[in-house]
Amino acid sequence: MELNVKYRDFVLDKFQIQAITELENGHSLVLSAPTGSGKTLVAEYLIEKVLKTDQRIIYTSPIKALSNQKYRDFSRLYGDKVGILTGDVVINRDAQALIVTTEVYRNMAIEDPEAIADVSYVIFDEIHFLGDIDRGTVWEESIIFSPKTVRFLALSATIPNCEELARWIESVIDHQVKVISHNQRAVPLAFQFHYNKQILNFKDLKKKARGRSDKDFRGRDRRQFKKEGEYKHFDIIKQLKSQDKLPLLYFVFSRALADKLAHDTARQMNLTTPAQKQRIEEMVDACIEKYQLHNLETAQKMREELSRGVGRHHAGLLPQLKELVEILFAERILKVLFVTETFAVGVNMPARSVAYDALKKYDGRSFRNMHSLEFCQISGRAGRRGIDEFGWVIVPFNPRDLSIDELQDLVYGDIEPLESQFDLSFNSVLNLYSGHKSDEVRTILKRNFAQFQANKKLPHLMDKVNKLRADIERVTPRCPEKRNDLDEFMKFHKKKQQTITTMSKQIGQIRGGMYGRKGRNYQKQIENQLGGIQDELREKERQFICGRCKSRAKCISKYYQAARLNKKLDYWRGLMEEQQELQLPIYERKLEILRQLGYIDETGLLARGEIASRIHTEEITVTELYFQGYFHECTPEEINAISLGLIYEHRRRGQNNDERRPMAKVPERVRSARGFVNSLVRQHPFIKPLDVRLSHLMISWCNGEDFEEMMKKCDIPEGDLIRAFRQTIDLIRQMRDAIKDQSLRDKLLICLDLLNRDIVLATELRD
Repeated sequence: MELNVKYRDFVLDKFQIQAITELENGHSLVLSAPTGSGKTLVAEYLIEKVLKTDQRIIYTSPIKALSNQKYRDFSRLYGDKVGILTGDVVINRDAQALIVTTEVYRNMAIEDPEAIADVSYVIFDEIHFLGDIDRGTVWEESIIFSPKTVRFLALSATIPNCEELARWIESVIDHQVKVISHNQRAVPLAFQFHYNKQILNFKDLKKKARGRSDKDFRGRDRRQFKKEGEYKHFDIIKQLKSQDKLPLLYFVFSRALADKLAHDTARQMNLTTPAQKQRIEEMVDACIEKYQLHNLETAQKMREELSRGVGRHHAGLLPQLKELVEILFAERILKVLFVTETFAVGVNMPARSVAYDALKKYDGRSFRNMHSLEFCQISGRAGRRGIDEFGWVIVPFNPRDLSIDELQDLVYGDIEPLESQFDLSFNSVLNLYSGHKSDEVRTILKRNFAQFQANKKLPHLMDKVNKLRADIERVTPRCPEKRNDLDEFMKFHKKKQQTITTMSKQIGQIRGGMYGRKGRNYQKQIENQLGGIQDELREKERQFICGRCKSRAKCISKYYQAARLNKKLDYWRGLMEEQQELQLPIYERKLEILRQLGYIDETGLLARGEIASRIHTEEITVTELYFQGYFHECTPEEINAISLGLIYEHRRRGQNNDERRPMAKVPERVRSARGFVNSLVRQHPFIKPLDVRLSHLMISWCNGEDFEEMMKKCDIPEGDLIRAFRQTIDLIRQMRDAIKDQSLRDKLLICLDLLNRDIVLATELRD
């Protein structure tokens, strides 16, 4: 019988009903389902359920933009029962439903478990971030350090090993974790392929591609490839428009390319009606007026592009402009949106079609092919529930990047399993050391997902070790005599063989280098000498019990076999021991570094350690600067400049050549701080240099300069600068919470007031 269960006027799918049933039964749950299938509805049901009690619920997300979005959504539903805490944004922190970034929840769980003692459920959105190489540890530590009373709802797009993930969580929290894996999309995906100015199905693509040899592809003119690639987006947009398959999300892996393609497309195409154009211009003008962006070049360019139905969305844009784009796209009056992959995580806005500009990306280290999980996540944005019959995904085929078989594997193959990226920070080590006994630490270090996955290899390694032990037992010499001296005899035997080998080499050298009667006489003399040595060795050999035994040759052979096997045994046994406690050696190495730096002693945390244990960004550098007196001596403006230098990461790719500008003057004390940090860098490779290239901007901003005027002094994207300022606010708040010196705490409050104003403050939560 077909169930017709409704929640908020939505008819629930079977997997949603199952999920809600498990939550009603008080279980933790891992819910894996495709993008756009309605996982958030399950989370909203759970929030409403908890709000009817006197307990609290925490909703974590991987990025601040998503946290802000969820705060706005949930605030509309539940009013002042909702709060947000993201480091740089604090609103109603004691609310019954608290929206946080995963980093903030992890810090609460480690440093202030009392603050979450009344939390009944934690929702982990995008749990597959646990496999992120830079941030995955945060997700693992959040689960490991949670109170035993907490239940979890872990949400993710499709991951193949969600059962393994659930069993790990179960092993950590000691209660049952249910798994619901739903693979059917509400709107099916249809894949098409762009090749040679055509959009083809895979069958036709294979025919065309296999008709060309690799030699043909290699021999093609590079200019022809470049020309095809440069205008590919025009072909795709025109064909999709003619087939009524807009709106389109066009994914690129470069901000600069997103800007260029949006600009070029708006110049060539007009995709809006007069009424839509008027509506867009009214909304853009209202945004520009509200945030005083009249003289900002980016805002004026985007006005022209948006009025023609074309938009762009990436982290380099002002948050206010990004939100404007999101609103226009949600109203379905933007037809083409050029976006980077952060759009697939941070914004829940599907389209009729999704297209890729390329299938290779730069991951901060090198160019690589997309992973299938990334491809699945982005492709999942195609198809709007209740609107579209299919979600169309347009995939480029460039034989210089991927072969046809690699393309088939990416689009239609299996998704890679989630793998742990666990790595202990110094902050984690300090909190473990201060809050737990050594045996408790050892237990905690065995709880991470990396160890859980490694433990699955242990039976195989144990089998290997046991087999080697059996082989050693089999080949070890068995002497029928009641006693023997095999070990001592083998020491002698090895020396004997070395002596004979050395003498033999000498004879060989003489034979090759000495001729005539004198040479032959000398050779004979050496041979006689060697014969005498061999007689002496044989005589010594007979002094051993094993040396007189007729079976000694057989025992010697077996002894060497056993020795070779023992070397293998040592290797595999070492590997097994290493797998049994992956993190303990890392923890002990970092403890030793902290001991040498004066952060800990045998009794616990020292003054430096106390401060570093409450700082989560460049904790060692911040602590050393504090004890060197920089924060006491510097002005608030200079403290802000130093703090910005600690968190700022210069983007060398996709920038507008900001390195061509002459370096602005850096205040003397900021320059001194850079020199001090550089001296630390030379001693400790884990410390990052202090980047002062934006110091002049921070000083100008703190002195009250207008944002538009400040942007004229640099070439970095507005969004990057705003984000860096927000991260600086987060770091200064951490510092203020970590120190006890009231005069410095007051100074840091001034730092925040100088920094958190106008458009930076408006970015905190846009209304």
